[in-house]
Amino acid sequence: MNRAACMILAAGLLAGCGSTPAIPDPSPSVQTVDTSRFITEESAWSFNGNPGREYRTPSAIVRTTTDDRIIRGRLPAFVERSVIHYQHAIISLPTPDEPIETYLMGNRPQWEQLTKRLLGDKASIYLGIERGGFTSGQRGVFYDIGPRDSFIICAHEGWHQYSYSAFKDPLPVWLDEGVACFMEGFKWDIAAPDRPRFMPWANTERYDQLRIAASRNALMPLHTILTTRPQDLMARNASGDQLLTWYAQVWAFVHFLYEAEGSRFRAGLQQILLDAAAGNLYTRVEHIVGTDESRLLRSRRVGAGVLGAYLPQFTLRELDLAYQDYIQRITRTGGRDAVVAGQSPDPEQ
Repeated sequence: MNRAACMILAAGLLAGCGSTPAIPDPSPSVQTVDTSRFITEESAWSFNGNPGREYRTPSAIVRTTTDDRIIRGRLPAFVERSVIHYQHAIISLPTPDEPIETYLMGNRPQWEQLTKRLLGDKASIYLGIERGGFTSGQRGVFYDIGPRDSFIICAHEGWHQYSYSAFKDPLPVWLDEGVACFMEGFKWDIAAPDRPRFMPWANTERYDQLRIAASRNALMPLHTILTTRPQDLMARNASGDQLLTWYAQVWAFVHFLYEAEGSRFRAGLQQILLDAAAGNLYTRVEHIVGTDESRLLRSRRVGAGVLGAYLPQFTLRELDLAYQDYIQRITRTGGRDAVVAGQSPDPEQ
């Protein structure tokens, strides 16, 4: 699968990487003052004889063996800025309890070797990922897939790393993945090329998949979105388009909750995140919606229970109708121009 379809799996990780003599720093033309001010410590690091660098920022430990100087120079500040973005993009959220750890290896063979080193007998689950990498707990393990996609996967998976560290209750899968996709959108600042401008709508890949699915009448109803996990689709041998459509729809659903109909659903979305961070999410679902939905949420992280608890004034059918109408509005002719500009394609905004 491509980087948009990487599964998010949790597992315990083992430690261990050596060090080598220092290698030259990124050139001044790549590592600007804006980038370097996020780095609190920098040192040589290597893996299996492949030289690299380790960077420490206030919220992250970044290790990389990529020889792409632009990626290497921009990566530490990008990861740190991403963590800051996660804490303010939707609602003010807590800082992570522990620094997230990000590995960006120079190529797939290195990534496979590191995955085996870290995961041991469990590595085979992850080695089936065709492109990009994975998150396990607060660690992200990726490899260089190009100057843009490498940062996109760091932004997406970084949300999972952050939420694992900062949240006491895990989010339902549809929301966890939807927010991760929401966090993918960014553009490099024209005035400061090393500085990302996070713009949740600047995501043509998700938008194009959504528009194609809408044009083919292939959109999933909201109930299906809420009760399905990516691994469920894979187990049913669903097509790649179905999997990517699921991701595009959870991305669109978070936008819907955040901005649609005068932002009438935003407070509910914000409270879900706040309660998950504080450890009150599952308790509220059980109290308001009942034991069955709470059990489903705890066991499989799926279901409509969270929406029932936090948007009780709307039935699932009402939300689905409003959501499907929203998709039709944002995929209208001309909508893509707004997305390219990083703006909402909803004409009601």
